[in-house]
Amino acid sequence: MQTQKNILYNVLLAVSQVLFPLITFPYLARVLGPEHLGLFNFADSYARYFALVAALGISVYGVREIAKNQDKPEVLGYVFAEIFIINFIATSILSFVYLFSIWKVQKLHIEASLFYWSFIFFFVQVFVLEWFFTGINQFKFIALRFFVIRACFILSVFYFIRQSSDYVKYMQLQVALQILMGIINFRYLSKFVQIKNISIKQLAIAKHLKPLFILFLTLFSISIYLHFDTVILAMLSNNESVGYYSSSLKLVKIIIAVLAAISAAMIPKMVQVFSQGNQGQFNKMVQISFEIIISLGIPTAILVGLLAPEIIQVLFGEHYERSILPLQITSPLILIVSLSTIFGFQVLSVHTKDKAILKAAVSGMLISLILSFILIPKYHEIGASLTILITEIVVLSAFIYASKKIILIIAIRKLFLRELIGFIPYFLIVFLVRHFMADWFLVKVVTIVLSSFIWFILLHFYFFKESTIKIQFNQLLSRYIKK
Repeated sequence: MQTQKNILYNVLLAVSQVLFPLITFPYLARVLGPEHLGLFNFADSYARYFALVAALGISVYGVREIAKNQDKPEVLGYVFAEIFIINFIATSILSFVYLFSIWKVQKLHIEASLFYWSFIFFFVQVFVLEWFFTGINQFKFIALRFFVIRACFILSVFYFIRQSSDYVKYMQLQVALQILMGIINFRYLSKFVQIKNISIKQLAIAKHLKPLFILFLTLFSISIYLHFDTVILAMLSNNESVGYYSSSLKLVKIIIAVLAAISAAMIPKMVQVFSQGNQGQFNKMVQISFEIIISLGIPTAILVGLLAPEIIQVLFGEHYERSILPLQITSPLILIVSLSTIFGFQVLSVHTKDKAILKAAVSGMLISLILSFILIPKYHEIGASLTILITEIVVLSAFIYASKKIILIIAIRKLFLRELIGFIPYFLIVFLVRHFMADWFLVKVVTIVLSSFIWFILLHFYFFKESTIKIQFNQLLSRYIKK
């Protein structure tokens, strides 16, 4: 029941992460324009990339270690302190590199004000502590905190961002959001960790360095193709191309976040189950993850690809026509990346197959770098879209190959085929709605989404006899009704 609650809270969090940007992003796209929006996304990606490197793999390792010790209060505080100190030291060291790059790299120095604010955004990431609260299953706190702060942020965007030159103000709002989140997190942290009772002499920081080093190499490699793509595009192309590419990819990543929320909510429990030696229960949880992700991922990815022209027109306006093809190219990432999350972090990471994850990530990094320098200078945002698609396919293939000895792939193939067959009516829905509503973009999108949702409910609640979606929904519903 606790795992189902965590999934519910995490999905609600992810859905709010979708809805909130859908409120602000069309407004920002029109007010800032492709060039200034691209410039902001360049600075934002640059900061997030540094933050990811400074985390040294703690976003995965921290969750795993905290989850293992969540029932041991005397150990939990020391584990938290050790991991936090490592993160803080790495962040402090990289701060000098960040500032040096602003002073010496001309493309950054020209927009020094923007990048100084992005530096502050990078530095305060160390205080967000998402890894700790995820590890102790505090998904309700994470969801409520995000919802309240993000609501205030949205109001601030509409109040302060009024013209294209306000892209620096937008970064300032992002910084204020992170600082507020850090303050709330440290106040809430005191409920679980008594920092005053931690003895510095008893800290064992060294024991974390080796496993963190392997995870760091892995996540560093992943970051090259997952987060650094926007930076590479900005360096090899122009800010306008970044605006078109980042707009389409942002939408795809938002949807990926919803599906990733399901996997993320299950990981702490899966780590606990596996550490107790309950392999049967662990395999069952993995199978549930696959069924939910494939059932949701296939229709979502294909619908986004089919509706790309209407989605871009409704969300961003006619000036973003060049975002349509990148959105169509990257829409399969919704399924591909979601499956990689299961294979990579639910299966391989829980089994501590960190070297296998590293090999897949390095393969992806090399493919990404090679294709970026070949495709981006000539094809700009389209080249970047093709690069990330091919890269993610390579990484997923490597994860599947490494997971063969741990889980049965045949069952997943059958599930995949079933969902593809069940998707055929979606094509008919799109064709009919487009035929009868040729020029009504918003009405078309709403009608297709609602019709597709109705078919999805019929498919999983009536036509499929043993649908995991139906089983999990009924279990959750019945337990809440009993209360």
